[in-house]
Amino acid sequence: MEFVQFQINYLDWESEWVQSRACYEVAVKHGKPVIVMEPVKGGTLANLPEDAKKLFKDCDPEMSIPSWAVRFAASLENVMVVLSGMSSLEQMDNNTSYMKEFKPLSDDEKDMCFKAAEIINNQIAIPCTACSYCTEGCPMKIAIPKYFSLYNENMREDMAKKGWTINFTNYGNLVNSGFGKASDCIACGQCEGVCPQHLPIIENLKKVAAHFEN
Repeated sequence: MEFVQFQINYLDWESEWVQSRACYEVAVKHGKPVIVMEPVKGGTLANLPEDAKKLFKDCDPEMSIPSWAVRFAASLENVMVVLSGMSSLEQMDNNTSYMKEFKPLSDDEKDMCFKAAEIINNQIAIPCTACSYCTEGCPMKIAIPKYFSLYNENMREDMAKKGWTINFTNYGNLVNSGFGKASDCIACGQCEGVCPQHLPIIENLKKVAAHFEN
């Protein structure tokens, strides 16, 4: 092969499911150029918890939050292209602004990215990127990524204090619109077979059901 394409970002660098670092190092060992996908992890690294966001803004208030994720990937030796999904002209202008005269991250800046990842990981219950590969073949039509997103949002809340959030209503609305409930899962394993993150989706759906349906 002439090159390889991996999901690489600072949040997945040491992920036991994605193993960005391990895959990248194998490519480097064999001298294969790397194309990076998901540098901002489906937008996750553009919308950070306040503590993580503060790390970057204190370092350089002029740089956008997602720029750190793109620059982290682009700073790796052997990376030939970084694929960044963009949904507006503003995002494209931002990406090109710091990539025209690209400056790799310093070791201290890379360490800052890993500190941000630690903060994020402490707040994400289910590290789903909402790629939706799992939903097309689901026989029960379960809105897996949507349910995981609602669950993750609630897990960032002080549920013992709040007791209820709008996400309980959002969950019910999704079910009423024709999607299967999390508890409708028949554990066929189709979703886990196509998940790029190799997530234990069946067990996670049990957590979602216990949270939203009881």
